[in-house]
Amino acid sequence: MHHLLLVLAGLRLALAQPGTPTSNLPILVNSTSTLTLAVQPACGSLDSTTFAELNTGINLGNIKTLVTFGDSWTSTGANGTVPLPPILHPPLPSAGARNSENRRATNGFMWSERLAADLNSKLLDYSWGGAVIDNFAYNTTSPANKTGVPRSDFNAQATFFFQQGRFLDALVPSQTLYTVAFGINDNGQFGIAGGDIDIATQTYITRLGELQQSGAQNILIHGMYTSHSETDALQSEVFAYLAASHAVNGTQFAFVNLERLFSTIAADPAEFGFTGNATCLVSANTIVGGCDDPDRSVFYIPGHPSMMTHGLINQYTQTVVGQCLVA
Repeated sequence: MHHLLLVLAGLRLALAQPGTPTSNLPILVNSTSTLTLAVQPACGSLDSTTFAELNTGINLGNIKTLVTFGDSWTSTGANGTVPLPPILHPPLPSAGARNSENRRATNGFMWSERLAADLNSKLLDYSWGGAVIDNFAYNTTSPANKTGVPRSDFNAQATFFFQQGRFLDALVPSQTLYTVAFGINDNGQFGIAGGDIDIATQTYITRLGELQQSGAQNILIHGMYTSHSETDALQSEVFAYLAASHAVNGTQFAFVNLERLFSTIAADPAEFGFTGNATCLVSANTIVGGCDDPDRSVFYIPGHPSMMTHGLINQYTQTVVGQCLVA
């Protein structure tokens, strides 16, 4: 499958510009990078009292399977199945299927797909757009609240993985990397009507523990791309838990702080190669009215990285893992 995706990615088809609704023909994306990673990680230490960028010993060269949990910043729309090739269907903005939810919140490959391709590994994606850590943590999503509207959460994603993941791949512990990226929607839902962030924190740690009990030896955490007191505290608790796990049972983990990457981009986007609007599209539902060159915008759909920015996320992730190794 990855070989097929890479072939598709290498094709240069000029059927239409993705930002210009001149054609309703499908468009195969060209993922050749137009950007430069113009920031280095701020490597930290295991005894940090807050989350810090580091890698305790994950060897990406050994990874054969990538298992992902999270929200629309990670989701390929596959939900435990095989991701569809990132084909655009104008005027729909999302790459993937035309008539189903099997699509991405961007105009091409996600960072996780790029990482899997770089590692020549299989991708098992359980992340889903709009996901939070635990629906019961927020008044807007809690099933205990009659006005709550539950959404995908870490509980549901982990449950689905435990039900089917072992049937999709051998999942050799030393060759499997689990990535977890939550917080954006948790911050959003908490900000709307409050809740109990401690529930989310405990759920995050509990689900990580269950993954470890099922054989997870390599865990990579993406910290949020913005900083907020509640979710910063949550991330620090997760970091402390994994640091303790590393000391007790040898769990290898890496923490990547996307806030460092995105704050540096915001300070000087041109240094990275961004020359267009900060956000390409004005709507999450159509490319009409959007920019003509999404490859030069930080965000594609509002609040969601462009395909090229996903490339930077992948590069930055690998840079942290490679440069921030601690004993």
